[in-house]
Amino acid sequence: MIARRPFYAACLALLFLAACDTPPDRQTFPQITFQHLSPIGLDVARIEIESAYRAADHPDDNAAEYPAPPETLAANWARDRLKAAGTRGQATYTVIEARAVRVPLPRSSGIDAALKTEQSDRYDLSITVKLEAGNPISGKSGAVTETVTRSQTVPENMTLNQREVVLFNMLDAAMKDLNARLEASIPQYLGPLVR
Repeated sequence: MIARRPFYAACLALLFLAACDTPPDRQTFPQITFQHLSPIGLDVARIEIESAYRAADHPDDNAAEYPAPPETLAANWARDRLKAAGTRGQATYTVIEARAVRVPLPRSSGIDAALKTEQSDRYDLSITVKLEAGNPISGKSGAVTETVTRSQTVPENMTLNQREVVLFNMLDAAMKDLNARLEASIPQYLGPLVR
């Protein structure tokens, strides 16, 4: 009887292991970058990149669920696209907001809930950046602020991997929109400083 105890313990351990679910493998997504585009030269000696937004200061911020932090991508845009092309002056690019929020949606109860698939959550993304530049020698200066937003609901039966695809697509679309807006507004509002 004593000799069988290790055997039973091993069987029990195997049953516990078999009952455990392994988490799904996290997918890899392409890097969202703008390094392939021509740099935007500014008549300044240096470019400072700052962030006035901290996801940790907002308890409802869900940036950690995204494949890449929105705040980091918003700052990386300036690293990828802006270039100091002068000898005096400074440009400051500030991430004002990179807010990502998941809002639970109300759902039916009772028989109605069992008969249909409902939208369980809404993901909201808002990115605001500001670029200020000035050259004391030429006396030229200017500023531009741009905001992009995205919002998407998801059904209750979505897998974790499917949600990550939705969040990646939202982030990718928002950053492409931000790039297009800044490409248009920088020459408009900072034209004398563009080289």
